[in-house]
Formats: sequence, C-alpha cells, structure tokens
Amino acid sequence: MNPLLRPLALVALLATGAMAPAAADPYKDESGHGKRRHGGREYKEAFWDGRCKVERKWEKNGEYKEKRKCKNHASRAPAYEAPVYAGPPPGVVVQPPAIVIQPPAIVVRP
Repeated sequence: MNPLLRPLALVALLATGAMAPAAADPYKDESGHGKRRHGGREYKEAFWDGRCKVERKWEKNGEYKEKRKCKNHASRAPAYEAPVYAGPPPGVVVQPPAIVIQPPAIVVRP
C-alpha cells in the first residue's frame, strides 16, 4: 500500500464508524423491537403484568382501550409476617451527680 494512502484510508475508516449511529433504525426502541405502528388498522395485543392479564385494543379511528383481568388473592402465595428480632437489652445509664450551689446563709444579729 502506498504510504500516502494509508492516512487517507484511516480517515475514511473513522468517518464510516462515526456515521454508524446515524444509520440506526429510527423505528426501533431501546429493546431492539420496533415501535408499534399500526398503519391505521385495528390491532390487539395481550400480555401478563404480574397477576393481571392486560388486553389492549387500538381501533381504526385511533381510539385505545385497555382491559385488566386480575386473578383473585387466593391464588397467590401466602404472605408471611416479617420475623421480629429482639434487640439487645437496654444498657445501664450512669449520670454524674448534679452540681448544687447553695448561697451562704444570711445571719442578722442585734
């Protein structure tokens, strides 16, 4: 390779790498899945969100509906109370004696 073309090839390679983010697909979100574009037609999707089944529906006029159907509480695992830990016994508090200042007695003699 010609020594004069080597820097030019390096610049071209770096410029191609800098343009790669600009070539990213704008119709994909961070997870790599496409954004939901329904093209003016009706669309439904259903998925689970915890104990609830969520059904979403988009209509042609742009109206959006969402229904949630949750399972009752009996079907979930029992909830246990948090354990109670007894702390250390309280320590003995020793306070220094208070300082008492008494004024001198006043004695009046005739």
